[in-house]
Amino acid sequence: MTTSQFSAPRWALAAVIAGAALGACDQRADRSGASPAASTRDPAPVPVGLVPVRIGPALRTVDVTGTLLGEEEATIASKLSGRIESIALDIGDAASSGTVLARIEARDYELSLAEAEAALAASLARLGLSEVPDPTFDRETLPAVRRARAEAANARARFDRARQLFEQTPPLISEQDFADIRTTFDVARENAEAELMHAAALLADVRSQETAVSIARQRLTDAAVRSPVDELRGPIAYRVAARLVNTGEYVTPGTPMFRLVASDTLKFRADVPERFAGQMSEGRRARVWVESRDEPTVGSVTRVSPRIDAASRTFVVEIGLDNRDGRLRAGAFGRGQIELRQDEGVMFVPVSAVVTFAGVRRVFTVEDGKAREHRVQLGARDGDFVEISPRLKAGHVVGPGAANLAEGMAVAVREEN
Repeated sequence: MTTSQFSAPRWALAAVIAGAALGACDQRADRSGASPAASTRDPAPVPVGLVPVRIGPALRTVDVTGTLLGEEEATIASKLSGRIESIALDIGDAASSGTVLARIEARDYELSLAEAEAALAASLARLGLSEVPDPTFDRETLPAVRRARAEAANARARFDRARQLFEQTPPLISEQDFADIRTTFDVARENAEAELMHAAALLADVRSQETAVSIARQRLTDAAVRSPVDELRGPIAYRVAARLVNTGEYVTPGTPMFRLVASDTLKFRADVPERFAGQMSEGRRARVWVESRDEPTVGSVTRVSPRIDAASRTFVVEIGLDNRDGRLRAGAFGRGQIELRQDEGVMFVPVSAVVTFAGVRRVFTVEDGKAREHRVQLGARDGDFVEISPRLKAGHVVGPGAANLAEGMAVAVREEN
């Protein structure tokens, strides 16, 4: 009895719970049935603008870095020992070829020159000359030699007459007299030869003393320290880059006094990678930028080294730059660009059309309402356009809105006014 009374309510409760569960399942089924219809709805196309590509020539260049150098740079050193009497030029001053830069006290060198000239004059007087003869001078014309030759000729004439008298039968002079005359002739002949040799020695002394005079005169000239003179190239315009001595300072031969730079023309020296060796030659147009100027200075390649450095795998080139306005400075760092060749039929796109992500560069075209991605390499830049490769078949690329695209995305091309 007790068991049957509790059984009916338990079954009724189970039925109620089961019905509630089935109702919940029906409600979820209704909701899940509505979501697939909503998820299959296509997203709205992304609005984009198209810009035309450009086909044209591309200038091939190589970029380099280097240093500006003077066309000629010289360290002027003293040739003499002495105290600096005066300094004529200082840093930044202009100095043409042969300009006096400084003077060394010259009194000692004036005295040395006077002494050498006096010694030369004395030697010339011993020879009976007033000036140094030329190398073809005949020693026989010297007064002392002519006198010795005359005495020898007179002695020979006496000897010839005496021999004729001695050879008579009987002899008209004694044997002793004949021997004395012959001895006199022999002595006169030897004296003439000795005088000729003595004249040669005196002439050698004269030439040595002439050299001593030239050296003394040159030393006196060198007391005025001057800028270099290039006899082959002609006048060179220098500027004083550094003054290394002061008035009153004692200098010796080899003491650096000034550094000069020929600044009207500068040379930009740079190292170029060896892969460009076959394309590099003198005369190629180049541009150089320095920090002190916004605009580049245009020049041309003037020298190309025939040797490639084994360590750096580069070779040296020099670019000549006109600097008559004096706005460039030797020693400055510069960036150069050397023109190699010009390629035709190169494709350019606006720089704004190139999308870069994680080092990958892409441009997009539109095909059948879909965005098509093209991975490209960039090349030469021309204003707001940049070269791309490989070339695209399309004549337009996506400009505005390209950064928002991915491959296959639906797009809507805006009409450009």
